[in-house]
Amino acid sequence: MKKYVLLSLCLVLLLALGSCGNSGSKDNGNETDMQEFPSFTGLDLDGNSVNSDIFSENSVTVVNFWFSSCSPCIGELSELDSLDQELKEKGGAVIGINTDTLNGDNSMIEEAKKILMQQKASYRNLYFDSNSGDALDFANSITSFPTTYLVDRGGYIIGDPVVGSIDDESTMKMLKKRIDKIIEDDKDVPYQDNE
Repeated sequence: MKKYVLLSLCLVLLLALGSCGNSGSKDNGNETDMQEFPSFTGLDLDGNSVNSDIFSENSVTVVNFWFSSCSPCIGELSELDSLDQELKEKGGAVIGINTDTLNGDNSMIEEAKKILMQQKASYRNLYFDSNSGDALDFANSITSFPTTYLVDRGGYIIGDPVVGSIDDESTMKMLKKRIDKIIEDDKDVPYQDNE
């Protein structure tokens, strides 16, 4: 009887270890179960229409959530602008989403534009309209700011978000490594719009 109990315990232990061996992540930070960025429509801060098709325009889109009274958020705006300039040459882009502007409040839009101008950040910032329920819920579920997501051409979030400021060298280096991997992977994926 002891032999069967011991054998059963060993089998349970092996099964448990086997299921823990694969965390679902790869070395490049990509999740095997990809989550699609919620579909949205809206405007950029200059009043131009935008929707979730924006992701198909680039190999990778860096989506940075921030708000106007967040010092770490404001502190990284110029770094994000430099990253956007660098990514333009590689087929990528940075977009910002100021959560204060999500309801289309004109005073908050003007405040965000003023901050972006002061920080010399010219990359595109946008907000969702009221018909973008899932996207609004997604944005409102973010509890730490700034939070940055990487989204591929297909509209999928790649890897875990970067929570906190990316204005230090090591975090920016890690982010660029992940970005380069997504751009490289994009060359191997036959997207209809990628010709």
